[in-house]
Amino acid sequence: LGPGKAFDTDQYFVVCCNILGSCYGSAGPESLRPGYDENNSESHRNISSKIPKNKHNQPIYGIDFPDVSVRDTVRLQLLLL
Repeated sequence: LGPGKAFDTDQYFVVCCNILGSCYGSAGPESLRPGYDENNSESHRNISSKIPKNKHNQPIYGIDFPDVSVRDTVRLQLLLL
């Protein structure tokens, strides 16, 4: 990948798609869940107590992360094209 190489970036525009839920940079079940810190209101803390946590007691998506199928990924890639 690069100028003068097999995928010549002087000639082609290269787009790489990541897969949602993969462990290679996208959000997934182990990703930190924004908006659930312990400094929020009392009612928010009650909700927060039901949120999955990682080994550092940080809120993560866990089982709340949606199932993502290969079909979903291919559909998104086709929309991108």
